[in-house]
Amino acid sequence: MQAESPIRDQAKIKDCLEYIEQYWDRIICYQVIDDGTLIGLPHHYISPNHDMFQELYYWDSYFIALGLESTPREDKVVEITENLLYLMTRFGRIPNASRYYHLSRSQPPLLSSLVLKSFRIKFGTKTDHELAQGWLKERFEILKLEYHHVWRGKKFPDHREVFRGLSRYYDLNIWHNAAEAESGWDMTPRFENRCLDFLPIDLNCLLFQYELDFLEIAELLGDKEESSRWRIIAEARRQSVHDLMWDEERGYFFDYDYHFQHRSTFSSIAGFFALWSKIATQEQAERIVKEQLPKFETEYGVVTTLEWHRTEDEEPKQWAWPNGWAPLHWIVVSGLAKYGFHTESKRIAKKWVDLAADVFAVNKKMYEKYDVVGGTRGMSDRYPDQVGFGWTNAIFFRFVKYLESGQLWYRS
Repeated sequence: MQAESPIRDQAKIKDCLEYIEQYWDRIICYQVIDDGTLIGLPHHYISPNHDMFQELYYWDSYFIALGLESTPREDKVVEITENLLYLMTRFGRIPNASRYYHLSRSQPPLLSSLVLKSFRIKFGTKTDHELAQGWLKERFEILKLEYHHVWRGKKFPDHREVFRGLSRYYDLNIWHNAAEAESGWDMTPRFENRCLDFLPIDLNCLLFQYELDFLEIAELLGDKEESSRWRIIAEARRQSVHDLMWDEERGYFFDYDYHFQHRSTFSSIAGFFALWSKIATQEQAERIVKEQLPKFETEYGVVTTLEWHRTEDEEPKQWAWPNGWAPLHWIVVSGLAKYGFHTESKRIAKKWVDLAADVFAVNKKMYEKYDVVGGTRGMSDRYPDQVGFGWTNAIFFRFVKYLESGQLWYRS
């Protein structure tokens, strides 16, 4: 007898998947030469949607890639990765998006993980092949340039590493709101409108992941000495993150205000990046699941921050309660799974899938974000709520596959 599917409404899911499959072709772009503010790229790329966003976005690209790998379109993962490497080589940083007016800032760094995905797509298990080694070595050098000169830069124009070996978000304009835009959380109450003063937990977990990826790449290249060096660097970051960002009393990771030298007291889902990157100990993860997950989990998913109310003169903040976002759901779901919390991981994935499917049944569209408190489309902020939508489609697809097969990752 076949086990009951965890998917609640197969017909609704099927409609969503058909929409997603058709939508990819609408957002695959190819623009080789510069055109006005749009930067030309050597390969195809995928934009978030076909209405407001026609450029390649840095951190969107990682989450979009999750919906393409191990599908007939997984060659696009390699093309997207090569475009990001091209931008790094051409401009000395990967801009927020492939527009000239975005060159003053980057976005959350995820290129090392994309390079490893692309390596496995291109070469599979043939890691000792001369061509594979040459391909990886060349891209490793570009990755290290981004890591050292951008994210660990200690002076203008990339003044990000500022305290105890940890980094902040930044922008050439040295403007808090622009730095907040680099964080991808544009806009959010977690930085108190002074983003430049904070060491963000998510950014430093992403850089920890870079260091782990560099360790793995060095091992693939057979360089044991360099691999050992990256292990030491990663452990030093882990210690600084634990010292500054872990709150033993509250059992959670918080951003660190290095200007006033104290931990923030504002709770956001960004603390779960510590699970996704495995910078947390097992004991810390258990406390987070027991004490913090219930605060963020709603009937429809996980909310970006705990309940927050703006003052009369403040603008809405879309990266906050009551909104929930596809990429942050991936971080939470995959982070929980990495520590063995599979029941919680699948439960949240199912809530997100059911919400998106229910909204699609009414509107026949997928959206950039959702209100996971009210169970509706997301709250607008800087711009109208966007349909499409690249990272939502990708994460929805991956969660459906996860719920059907029990397998969250295609490759280690």
